[in-house]
Amino acid sequence: MRIVIIGAGNAGRQLAKRLCEERHSVVMVDADAEALAQADAGLDILTICGRGSIPAVLEEAGVDKSDLLIAVTDNDEVNILSCLFANSAGVKGKIARVTNPKYIHGPQHYDLQEMGIDLLINQKKECAREVFNMLQMPGALEAFDLFAGKVMVAGFSINAVSPLLDRTPAECDRLDLIQSVRVIAIRRRNELVVPHGNTVFKRNDLVYLVGQRSDITAFFGWVCPDIKPFEKVIIAGGGDLGLMLAKFIENDVECVLLERDEGRARFCSAELNKTLVLRADSLSESALEESGLHDRTAFVALTGDDEGNIMNCLMAQKKGAAFTATQITRTDFVPVVEQLNLVNRVVSPYISTTNAILHYLRSKKVRAASLLHNLPGELLDVIIAANSRVVGKCIQKIKMPNTAIIATVMRNGEVMTATGDLQLEANDRVLVFCHPDTVKKIQSIFL
Repeated sequence: MRIVIIGAGNAGRQLAKRLCEERHSVVMVDADAEALAQADAGLDILTICGRGSIPAVLEEAGVDKSDLLIAVTDNDEVNILSCLFANSAGVKGKIARVTNPKYIHGPQHYDLQEMGIDLLINQKKECAREVFNMLQMPGALEAFDLFAGKVMVAGFSINAVSPLLDRTPAECDRLDLIQSVRVIAIRRRNELVVPHGNTVFKRNDLVYLVGQRSDITAFFGWVCPDIKPFEKVIIAGGGDLGLMLAKFIENDVECVLLERDEGRARFCSAELNKTLVLRADSLSESALEESGLHDRTAFVALTGDDEGNIMNCLMAQKKGAAFTATQITRTDFVPVVEQLNLVNRVVSPYISTTNAILHYLRSKKVRAASLLHNLPGELLDVIIAANSRVVGKCIQKIKMPNTAIIATVMRNGEVMTATGDLQLEANDRVLVFCHPDTVKKIQSIFL
């Protein structure tokens, strides 16, 4: 595909890197020549310097000859205009990153999708939901929903007190819990292991599983006996992301929001029902004391200052917080922070944006592709076509690549465990985990 990306910031560079790996032809447009040079230095792309919302610049980028335009600048208006002009030029796919929710939830006759934009992405909302899942399941390294919340994907680490340590699935004393979920992958050091019945779980393995939320929750209560639910969540930063997270969690757990700007603090207080909003600098020791931080508290730093967020988490840890998480906007910081174990979890809005766009890039039958932060693989949500050669076959009879596994199946709205004797039918939605190198092969098997 020939793809035009408007915006050479973090989101644009992350996306361009991924698309180049999949051998798409990428053109990047940005008014900042320095940002373009930075992107061009590490990627095989064509760059055009100019404002992406100007028709002449789009013409120079060859938009009329492109299959897809993705606008991910920090300016909503530029993103929207770029997509609308691309629609007029006949581009088949248009994706816009939109931060202001008023553009998405406006009056019906101003519906941007009706005007020709195929996908609208609010990266802060995606990121807030990721943190919400993380707080709901503190033992998880990563957790997110699929199939409209009917299926959850979660990852955890095998530690010294885990009942899975040095055992195969069949040797575990809670077979009811093991059989209610599907283990899809293990990261062992830097190696990807697709599990089988004789796979032995080792200490520090990162294990990923799929199942219904209730089953996953029960499983985590057993597999992570040393991790208890949080009694309080403290959020540093009352921006859009912090406010969204507070709205998600305030009905489930005691929540405190720290915001140093008086006007913004008043706004957040008016928007929230149960959250205590304190006007305070979260980096001050007195603010952490006033918020009532204790050893069953989760501290989440969501300001726009990466260094400040990291320092805030370190201070919270010193004060006794049970869990810390931070937003990192600079993607080159993420692996460093993770490797140094400065915080328990790192989230990146740009990774969330990349995931949402990759959902769209799969064919219409392959409805989703979710990148896992700590695992070199993807989850594909595949709709089985009526003429597919797997219709009528049992799962164990399907010749899958060694680095792929069927995780779960949804039929008529019902989630079904992907056992070997389950026979697939037309229109089944099949969730498949696979290495990125086998994505196209998986598509050829099921479509």
